[in-house]
Amino acid sequence: MPRSCSRRSVRRACVALLVACPLLIGSSARTAAQDVKAAAPSTPRKAIAIEQALAAGIDETRMVKTVRRLVGFGPRMYGTPSNHEAAAWLAASFREAGLEVTVRKDSPRDWYQPIAWAVRAVGGNAPVTSTIAPRVKADVLETTWPSSGSPSAKGEGTLSIDAAPGAVCLVSKNPTPDTTAGCVAVLFDGRASVSGWPGVGRLRGTWTIPVFGVSPREATRLRERVAEGEQVRIAFSLEAKSGNDPADTVVATLPGKDRTKYLLFCAHGDSDSGGPGANDNASGVAIVLEVARAAAAAVRAGTIPQPAWDIRFVSWGGEIASTREYVTSMDGESSRLQAVINYDQSGFGSWKDALYVEPDDTPANHGVIAVVRSVMTDHLGAEGFSTRAASIRSQGGTDSYVFQPRTQGATVYPAVTLYTSAWDRERAVPVTEGFPPLNWYPGETPGMITVDGDAFYHSVGDTPANTTDTEPSNMGWCARVGLLSALRLMSAR
Repeated sequence: MPRSCSRRSVRRACVALLVACPLLIGSSARTAAQDVKAAAPSTPRKAIAIEQALAAGIDETRMVKTVRRLVGFGPRMYGTPSNHEAAAWLAASFREAGLEVTVRKDSPRDWYQPIAWAVRAVGGNAPVTSTIAPRVKADVLETTWPSSGSPSAKGEGTLSIDAAPGAVCLVSKNPTPDTTAGCVAVLFDGRASVSGWPGVGRLRGTWTIPVFGVSPREATRLRERVAEGEQVRIAFSLEAKSGNDPADTVVATLPGKDRTKYLLFCAHGDSDSGGPGANDNASGVAIVLEVARAAAAAVRAGTIPQPAWDIRFVSWGGEIASTREYVTSMDGESSRLQAVINYDQSGFGSWKDALYVEPDDTPANHGVIAVVRSVMTDHLGAEGFSTRAASIRSQGGTDSYVFQPRTQGATVYPAVTLYTSAWDRERAVPVTEGFPPLNWYPGETPGMITVDGDAFYHSVGDTPANTTDTEPSNMGWCARVGLLSALRLMSAR
């Protein structure tokens, strides 16, 4: 906070800011161009400075630590022990920030979670034991990850490039119980991310042996050793658990003046693929928690007034599934929800540095998109904000779309997602009329926007070290723009 601003003057300016910005929810009858024109140019310079002082309360280092903590629990998939552990930690963190917290129990589903595993390659004909003779080199295969559904097992076998009785089989085509009959374990190198890390697979059928994804790089080294005539032996162990349980969805609330309405921040709490899930989607959950912490602290300090409506902060127990249950449960209170700000893949981008919001081609979203774009425009390139930003047409595949069902007669809510990468690689999409990108990269194809991707998407490599640790600013951009957009959205109430 600037030293020249007293707490009282800051609060007065914040109140003035909130009153000055028009509420745009429900403006879908207007054109996109009209919404942008109405929202963008009217923010006073002093109000922008106050917003930036408020945004400075977003702590990127704390979000990085949150991501590491969440990944440390495990994949956090629907109903798993790591889902429950992560949810308990999040609930405690929200309570510590001063929010009201409930934990929803979603419908029971089958779940699977790998607990611990190791795969080693040993040269020569000596059997693999717990103690390896100094003359025998053991190579730990560092990129291995169990395919979802692999049973617990421990053993060893000679590496075989084809299926063979008693062997550990290395294959590139999707394995099935029939094509790997006789093998004691399987290494599969046929599903790698753009980064080269193996993807996390899901097994089909009934399996009695474990299947481990392995990177093409490590698999190539193994194939070369076999081709040179070396008898490579593989030792493996896997401890896994499975069951049928509800998922825990954490709902925290910062009370507003009008408790008949609320704005929703959310992110899916699971890793989706069953892998580490740092960027997809511990980053989103870390942002939701950080926005809650910053908003609650600002209200306590008197920096901003109590919000006009309740603000809910949700970590879904499972992507899409838990969100659908929540929407179904809203039948009696559907009018309360005013807007949704979702986060997904919001902590990293492989090829660009930009902030995106979608979808801007949904009429119900035009008001919210206009407000988010006005925040992006007002703070573009300022400390803690991105220098490039764009709104994007519908891409699908994330929780905000659950709030916009295509069923005839269903309630469609204003719902957007803020992110810094989508899917696994760059893709060019047409610009929505009336919503040009902001300060975009020179040389782009006219009328197109390149959306950044994540080369570690749904892979074993989606770790904090590879993604969120390297670009904490991405989470900062998303958190700050989301927080300020929410305050502007509630400004007329």
